[in-house]
Amino acid sequence: MPISLNTINCKLSQQFIENSAYPVEGVGISAPGIIKENGYMQTSGAIKCFFQQYIKEELEAVLHLPVIIENDGKCAGMAEKWLGAAKNEENFVCLILGTAIGGAIYLDGKLRRGLGGLAGEFGVSLIGLENKNYSEQSFAYHAATVGGLCRHYSYAKKERVLDAQEIIKRAMQGDELAKTCLNDFYHAVAVLCVNTAVTIAPEKIFIGGGISENQLVMEEIKKAYQTICQEYHVLSLIEMPSVECCELHNHAGMLGAVYCLLHQ
Repeated sequence: MPISLNTINCKLSQQFIENSAYPVEGVGISAPGIIKENGYMQTSGAIKCFFQQYIKEELEAVLHLPVIIENDGKCAGMAEKWLGAAKNEENFVCLILGTAIGGAIYLDGKLRRGLGGLAGEFGVSLIGLENKNYSEQSFAYHAATVGGLCRHYSYAKKERVLDAQEIIKRAMQGDELAKTCLNDFYHAVAVLCVNTAVTIAPEKIFIGGGISENQLVMEEIKKAYQTICQEYHVLSLIEMPSVECCELHNHAGMLGAVYCLLHQ
């Protein structure tokens, strides 16, 4: 079934294009979900009306402009390679911590999309071995900012808290539950970094998403990662990728969509 064009405010988009002080030559969209190169949304995260739709075709038919739609994690990686922390890197991974976990894999200076755009969907990978409740064993359930940290704290506190900064503030004020949830979160992100390191072996792993702007959070993630690398004997013997912070944070998705459109 075609998506509802009203839902995505196509009329407003047309008005913007018509009234823009600058010529609009195309539209780039950064979106959640596993997206094929032809614009087919295999999944679409929280944007339910995009699910299993050809968004690129739908928008081009209405806007009469070239449209490109790409996964938000990959867009963030492209932006960091273009203008951010990875400008001088050829082999790196971006892990974008948000509602779930997206990401981008760059090898030999090229973004790897994989089968149907699946490469870099780190949040879908499993952290546990149980043969049931797979979503609850995913890294998105443990290492994502909202789906992991905020979810766990909210359930334990019996209070809806969807702002990670609020949990951090409460931890600094002595909330023991907030401290525990944060430590679990840091460890889960560190485990994800370790698994990424030994599977892909990039030179650097960049952490992005809004929470990466918090210096304390980044220091604790790095500390947890270094602890695992030191205490896990095999890892203590080998060179491991460094974990660093992305530079573009919440602007990365939009900038990456622009880059993607310019280089399609």
